[in-house]
Amino acid sequence: MTASTIERDQDAGATSTRYHYTRVVEIAGRTVRARLERGVYLNHSGAVAEVLTDQADWSTLAADDLNNWWHDTPPPSVDVDAAAVLGPLAERLLHRAAEILAAPPPTVTLSPHLYRAVSALLAASSGYNAECRIDPNDITWATDNGGTLHIFEHPDGSVTFTKAHRDECPFVATKGGQDCDDECHFDLPSRI
Repeated sequence: MTASTIERDQDAGATSTRYHYTRVVEIAGRTVRARLERGVYLNHSGAVAEVLTDQADWSTLAADDLNNWWHDTPPPSVDVDAAAVLGPLAERLLHRAAEILAAPPPTVTLSPHLYRAVSALLAASSGYNAECRIDPNDITWATDNGGTLHIFEHPDGSVTFTKAHRDECPFVATKGGQDCDDECHFDLPSRI
């Protein structure tokens, strides 16, 4: 793997209708698990690598197509050593997960027009010679409260910056072409 892993847990089992293997590791400070199940039928099988999110949910990082391994594995039986059969597949999934987690975050480049719009936003809110430093705590607070930041560049050259709308809002879906459906409500956050 591209990042060091720390073993956390593993589980395997077999019955006459299915066998499974789960391996949990820590990669780059993140908890990752590979879950593999081989059933009698293709649609009762699967192979995924998942990462534990901050909300204590599992989010899929990688999956392996059943046609890549299902036909090459033995049918379910209580005699199948699930860890031996599915372990190499789990290792391959965990390797892919490590590569994904090690990848640098994508960089966002602002167009010159959008850059000027941010400059105008600062000038409009704090004056033409404004200077504003935003601390990491303020960035986290703003990210965690309100809606997702949406930026719409309009044909007339104007730009809308908004955190007031949920992702499914007609205003967001049409990039400002339709009015809000008035179902965008966010609790007023406290700054404790």
